[in-house]
Amino acid sequence: MLRPVLFAVCLANLLTAANVSRADITGHAKSVFLVQNDADAGTFSIDRIHRSQNSIRLMWEDASDWFAWQFHYEASPIFSSRSLAVDNRTLAIPEGSYRLTDLSNQPTTGDTKHTVYQNLDRLNVQFRFGSGDLTVGRQAMAFGSARIINPTDVFLPFDVQTISQEYRIGVDAVRYQAPIGELGELDLGVVLGSSASSEDSAIFLQLRENVGGVDLQLAAARFAGQSMIGGGMQSALGEFGFWLEAAAVTSDEDYVRASVGLDYAFSERSLAQLEYHYNGAGSDQPGDYLSQLTTTPFQRGGVFLLGEHYLMPAFSVQVSPIWTVGLTAIVNLSDRSTFLSATTDLNLAEDLYAEAGYRLFIGDGVSVNQSGLPLVNSEYGASPDVVFLGLRFYF
Repeated sequence: MLRPVLFAVCLANLLTAANVSRADITGHAKSVFLVQNDADAGTFSIDRIHRSQNSIRLMWEDASDWFAWQFHYEASPIFSSRSLAVDNRTLAIPEGSYRLTDLSNQPTTGDTKHTVYQNLDRLNVQFRFGSGDLTVGRQAMAFGSARIINPTDVFLPFDVQTISQEYRIGVDAVRYQAPIGELGELDLGVVLGSSASSEDSAIFLQLRENVGGVDLQLAAARFAGQSMIGGGMQSALGEFGFWLEAAAVTSDEDYVRASVGLDYAFSERSLAQLEYHYNGAGSDQPGDYLSQLTTTPFQRGGVFLLGEHYLMPAFSVQVSPIWTVGLTAIVNLSDRSTFLSATTDLNLAEDLYAEAGYRLFIGDGVSVNQSGLPLVNSEYGASPDVVFLGLRFYF
């Protein structure tokens, strides 16, 4: 608890010395009201839930030619008609992974229906040298070239069911980024976990370059007792956009993940894409789903899909300059269950947006085995449908 405070004090002193402490505070306020439908899972039932998921994010940042800094803090009051689900995948809640130390993410206790989450999401300084940039502190970090599932992205990627994915969860890192030629980049550093122990921390290297109009990526990392090496590419195949990304992870149980896809623009306002994903950390047997959730790939390796083979079509259209509509499907080819997401976004006024969405889950539900224990028959079959409405205001 003291270490974030001490770092903030040091940051304030640096800001004063850099004469950038008068930067304006910006941010957003969001409110999403959702209804999670009731569901009958055979051995148990899930009652309908009405929930209000709200957040306010304050951002204080500035930059000069040689120095930059960020401070983001987010508070998220949640109000629910029933006790909150243990595994609420519509929320992105930092659980302390890849953070040296942290504030309590849930300062309120005792009420399982109404609570407030908090997230000190950015707290970093960046030194800008002629050869590259050195960033120290809590920062956003993303890997990969695929559109939906990035096999090389092991540091807190969003679950596909998370509603708000505007800001990626920050991790604590020391990171150096340097340009290579006109379009390339060298990106390497250390990500610090709890107490900076080797079991909870990581080291990584990324190389990006454009060769003959093809964007190439090479990535390597050592994290949570696992070693990962992978790469990707983005290019054009005639009128289609093409991408390929793959990663091999070695540990007690080796596995490979890969994504490949195409997209096509029917017009300036409509885009279709199709991505296939192979998840070697998953299983083609639904009976293994619950047990594999406790393994390292799912706990610390950025894996959240449970099956092996997935097909993910998506389509988006800009109906007007202020109105967009999107449809995405995640089809588990291993158990034939499907997650469908339909969303729309409307710009109501300057800095004010409305959104709506419907999540439909299709597949076999939960049954009971001969021992009377629940048996999962598909990844998405037992999940209740969700409909939501939201407002966002930026300031």
